[in-house]
Amino acid sequence: MKVFCSANDFSDALSKVIKALPQKKTNPVLDGVKLKAKDSLLTLSATDLELSIERTINADVKIEGEALIDGKTLYEVARKISGIELEIDATSRERVKFLYGRGEAFFAHMAVNEYPVLKEINGGISFKVNKKELKKIVQKVIFNVSEEDSRPVLKGVCLDLSKGKIVAVASNGYRLAYAKTSIDYDGEFKKVILPAKSIAEISRLIDDDDSELTVRFEKNYFMADLFHTKIVTRLIEGDYINYNKIIPTEFTTKAVCNKKDLEESVERAAQFNKSDKKNVVRLEIREKNINVRAEGEVGEINEDVQISLDGKDLNIGFNSKYLLESLKAVSEEALLMCFTTSTAGGIFKAAEGEDFLYLILPIRIVA
Repeated sequence: MKVFCSANDFSDALSKVIKALPQKKTNPVLDGVKLKAKDSLLTLSATDLELSIERTINADVKIEGEALIDGKTLYEVARKISGIELEIDATSRERVKFLYGRGEAFFAHMAVNEYPVLKEINGGISFKVNKKELKKIVQKVIFNVSEEDSRPVLKGVCLDLSKGKIVAVASNGYRLAYAKTSIDYDGEFKKVILPAKSIAEISRLIDDDDSELTVRFEKNYFMADLFHTKIVTRLIEGDYINYNKIIPTEFTTKAVCNKKDLEESVERAAQFNKSDKKNVVRLEIREKNINVRAEGEVGEINEDVQISLDGKDLNIGFNSKYLLESLKAVSEEALLMCFTTSTAGGIFKAAEGEDFLYLILPIRIVA
């Protein structure tokens, strides 16, 4: 293999694909980034067997072929090279040569013939979705995924496809996030679970614009096609929780407040409950105000936030971390909070619109 390409293009592509390198040492060959030169293109790819990322750039291909190079070392070198033409020569059996400006670097060949063949998805179910909207719903829910190995399905984000709509759901068993958006899809109902790492990388790689991307499902795999970049991930097997039965629809207490005011109040309250393993912040909801209270070894805090109340007064407690993360994810100014009892999950969402919501289970508090 021998090619010439832009150093900037190469470095940018490499920064994308190394996200799929394994975080732990398993099989040494997976530490490599594969380079494949064919026609007028150079393709870079990496995988940890769960997530695969492939990026293609334009190149002047003199000799077609493949090479496998240690990914992290290659990236640390390549990211310091910019604005010049890069020559990659893998014709020697001993090492791969990189020529750039007045410099040169040599990398040991890794066993490219032992590198796994990346999954190709050409059939299955496909749909198109607005990039910005897909990125938005992922960011709205992903922080809710579980980190516990005891329930593998909760370590991913559930995507529900139905006619004209996609719903993203994430939960750790104590809280749940729900977000939806419209898609160009007229097929059958489909539910899949994507690993959190995979969908997070997909979100990061998606441009924040209004163009569309193509998504495909096939058996146990998911692919997002971003034109010059393909991301393929293995799906998590199992049945996701029936979130429609968990999310309440009838409430006895509804309150609307300025989201920023409540967020800042809870943020201050969280400084006082760090010694408490449950990080309890207490909300006392009354006719005109919601009283935010917390206490701990360092002291206590008591603040009022103005609200508009519809329904009954209520005292309820929440984990301040869970509450804060949900409040920060709400970008709208007016926040709607919905409750039934002090022991049932509370709903937090924008006062206008039904595109997303957060359900948080309360912590029992002493009256």
